[in-house]
Amino acid sequence: MPMLLSHSPRPNYHMVVFIERDRKPVEKANVTMLYKQLAPRKGTWTLLPVVRMHVARKSLATTHFGNNVNLAPGDYEIIVVVNHNAPTDFHFELGN
Repeated sequence: MPMLLSHSPRPNYHMVVFIERDRKPVEKANVTMLYKQLAPRKGTWTLLPVVRMHVARKSLATTHFGNNVNLAPGDYEIIVVVNHNAPTDFHFELGN
């Protein structure tokens, strides 16, 4: 019996947040990230599975949170919540 594998488009962006306390990177945090496209097509909210990361072969001073995503050109909104605090809202545009 043949097996079909579904796949998502390859990630083309690294959507992350750097969190600091007293000018030092926070290594443990509960981070939630939601994003949606605003234009040219209005999308629905997508929950990004957030992981803790750091730059390979660098110290924990590069700690950040987020994940890789596949995004088309357009305008986007992202909401970030850290440790159940008030959400922070960002808007950004990706060109062709």
